[in-house]
Amino acid sequence: MFNKIIATLAFVSLHAFAQPALASFTGTDYSGHYTCKGNDSHIGEFTGTVEMKLDSGQSTGEHGAYTFKLTLADNSEYDGFAAANSNSLAMYFAHKDPTLKDYGVGIAPIQSDAEGKISFTKYYYAPEYQDGGHGTEVCVKS
Repeated sequence: MFNKIIATLAFVSLHAFAQPALASFTGTDYSGHYTCKGNDSHIGEFTGTVEMKLDSGQSTGEHGAYTFKLTLADNSEYDGFAAANSNSLAMYFAHKDPTLKDYGVGIAPIQSDAEGKISFTKYYYAPEYQDGGHGTEVCVKS
């Protein structure tokens, strides 16, 4: 009798602690190559490219998870990740050289023009780079 009670409790406990299955990704996949132009509070105007890739294992419903690499025209490289909710991105980025303390966060609405070209416009904040900075960049998917 005691074994039946233990078995029943174990069975019920398994269901109580089971994780619900996450929904499949149903959002727009923004993966791809983007050409960017920006303006930074320290360096002024700049150009670069972004390679963005969907992490399908971490994307669910309309929420997309991404990794990306930003490469500036001077070959400075930044690694980053982003979370998408429908048509907006929350982004984190960091220069490959951590001694520069050149990292930050950004927000970026995503839009598409009349021809269907996808772009995002990012405002970012870098709290420690040269006593703090900010900027904007517009990136168009090619």
